[in-house]
Amino acid sequence: MSHHKALKGVVVALSAMLVASGFAGCASTPSGGGSSTTSGGAATDVVNLEFWDMAWGPSGVYDTKAKELVDAFNQANPGIHVNYTLNTWDNWYQTFAQAVASGTAPDVSTGGGFQPFGLQQDADAILPLNDLVQKWQSDGTAADFKPGTLDYYKDASGNYLAIPWGMDIRVWYARQDLLDQAGVQLPTTYDQLKTDCDAVHKLGADTYGIADGGTPHWTFMQGIAFGAGMLGPDGNPQLTTNPTELSALQYIASMGQGGSGCINPSATTISQDDAIAMFDQGKAAFVMDSPSFATHVSADTLKVTKVVPVMSDNSGNKNGLYFINGIMAYKQTKHPAEAEKFIEYWSSVGDQLILAGASAVSPRTSLDTKVQASADPLYKEAAATWGPPTAKPLYTQAPAGSGVMNTVDGDPTMTDLERALFAGTPSVADAAAAAQAKLQGFVDASK
Repeated sequence: MSHHKALKGVVVALSAMLVASGFAGCASTPSGGGSSTTSGGAATDVVNLEFWDMAWGPSGVYDTKAKELVDAFNQANPGIHVNYTLNTWDNWYQTFAQAVASGTAPDVSTGGGFQPFGLQQDADAILPLNDLVQKWQSDGTAADFKPGTLDYYKDASGNYLAIPWGMDIRVWYARQDLLDQAGVQLPTTYDQLKTDCDAVHKLGADTYGIADGGTPHWTFMQGIAFGAGMLGPDGNPQLTTNPTELSALQYIASMGQGGSGCINPSATTISQDDAIAMFDQGKAAFVMDSPSFATHVSADTLKVTKVVPVMSDNSGNKNGLYFINGIMAYKQTKHPAEAEKFIEYWSSVGDQLILAGASAVSPRTSLDTKVQASADPLYKEAAATWGPPTAKPLYTQAPAGSGVMNTVDGDPTMTDLERALFAGTPSVADAAAAAQAKLQGFVDASK
């Protein structure tokens, strides 16, 4: 059973259980009205909103800033009081699915990159924010969002299910010292990346061209880089049916243990942090990570680290990959106008969250300019080089984002595929076919 279908079962089963026991009608509401007393003793109605935020940055730093920003909103809007709750990432989707099923969903939340699509598909739980987007399109705010980012959460029906506040960009980095030792240049094409990878590996058995581990991001990105993508224009997976997508998988495998071996063999078992550590120790020349990369390596490593230019494929395509994290409202709220007002505010303070440690780039040009004023030079170059419009969403060729993306986000299928490419077994054709079948199952289950 797919991850997504199983979670859909959580929502349905919990709802049925609550109705049967007679509690559904008297579950605690997420946003009841309250009252406060003015200095003159008169009662004033106050709208209470529940806001569930995720742990986007370091404990004690990110959450402290988030609470300060919520307090600032409350002070500026005396008729609204937002209650802040910080959630961990443990079983994050189940947490929201269970809250929706029990009638105790928050009014507003942040969440996983494809969470709005998942909760809308599974439980019709998300409140469209079309009015806010239309307002921004009229007053010019929409133009502040980088190309394509505001439409990221626009579903197949044309509804805006969330507003982007943060963006995660994939960036290739290189160690110039290892490239110099191997006698090669910073690559500008993917053919050259492979040549460089092989040349660096020849420096020594324990020195690798590329360090990788723990995520499926390279497999996600390479298909897009070659002009294809995991899903096709009909919304179905195309790992085996699109020759360009399949060639991207073969390209990765050509550097794995079934090919030249210039990717670290431990890529099948280590984490992304381990891969960065290899790069930091001078054991690999290339690694893929986020624009916040500088905070994870030593000062000595930074002196020799370069942002790789956006590389082209054999057809001249130059594409990258980004993910979006958004803030959404729930249909269970009794105060949609106030929830929308808070979402508009949260979008306007995203730079402060990023400066407080949230690992993201702002999707809004004006806010990213503020972040860059305080950011390290590597961040500035990485965000400018690999961000939109060069970067594309994971579902770039599909008609729109969907709950299928949420399933993929929480399922190991694509990680398993990437590690098979690294290991060289099974064959690329067999590994791709297995992943294709699983992805098609996710698509079919979403219909």
